[in-house]
Amino acid sequence: MLKVDPGQVGRKGRILIEAAIPADDPIWSDTGIRFAGPLQVRLTVQRANADMVVRGSISGVALRECRRCLREIRAPIAEDLTLLYRPDLDAVDAEAMEIYALPDRAREVDLLPGLREHVILAVPQFPSCSETCAGLCPQCGADLNDGPCECPARPDSRWAGLEKRGN
Repeated sequence: MLKVDPGQVGRKGRILIEAAIPADDPIWSDTGIRFAGPLQVRLTVQRANADMVVRGSISGVALRECRRCLREIRAPIAEDLTLLYRPDLDAVDAEAMEIYALPDRAREVDLLPGLREHVILAVPQFPSCSETCAGLCPQCGADLNDGPCECPARPDSRWAGLEKRGN
């Protein structure tokens, strides 16, 4: 877990964090995202009056399926981020303001939920292996990137009305 003590941040003025979030960390379990390796995190945590500001970057490689041919592709992630933690906010107000609540007298603040949000938004939702990906044959499922399939050409019945008008 990536946790920081707000009291320590106040005393030191600034804390640097370099860490790796494992690819199999339970925080990713319900996202449907797999990673090629750990995600690298570099953060600076400091106080700004009563707020706590986290700035830095997260990088790694997500493993996704091409939306057309279902081949596994590697999607690089390189995301700069800023997280703002503010005291005296409930969860509803914090979400509306797109910031995070800083619990009163908290000994630790878990940074993973905020990092998780940034990664989920950074990973492409519908990636393609290439702009020219031909996808799969809708009849036999053959990968059309490897060449044409052996299916006989079938006219699409949805166009039948237009074909009749043309004759």
